[in-house]
Amino acid sequence: MPGRDMDVAYPPMSSRKRHRLAAYVFLASSLLIGLSNASAQQAKVIADGVEDFEAYCVPCHGPKGRGDGEMASILAVPPSDLTLIAEEAGPFPFWRVYSIIAGDVEVAGHDTFQMPQFIERLKADTGKPGYLPAHIRILLLTHYLESLQPR
Repeated sequence: MPGRDMDVAYPPMSSRKRHRLAAYVFLASSLLIGLSNASAQQAKVIADGVEDFEAYCVPCHGPKGRGDGEMASILAVPPSDLTLIAEEAGPFPFWRVYSIIAGDVEVAGHDTFQMPQFIERLKADTGKPGYLPAHIRILLLTHYLESLQPR
């Protein structure tokens, strides 16, 4: 008979068990919502990093960061394959990569006339409508490079 299962009587749940169950449901739903929001924010951060990567890095490092950009063949120091950073360094060295992009750490190829002082270009945009401060843009770009690493 349809609806017959609805007639099953469950033993009454104590107030304490109801509260505990409600807490578990709340925590689980909060975690899922938090993960969803984190994923959306992570996607936004990476998308923002792509903008500067495409504008400044693709000519040498290529559209996928593999060191195969249009300028790669004429450079004195071949551009690095940016997808191998974590493979070569262990866990992705986030702050070292940030420091390299910011010009605080010298890297072969970045110290020549062929690699313009990237930070100076970003600083020149600071204060212009629609541009984030240089250090934020470098953070976004570093997060993007981290996303290029194979999982």
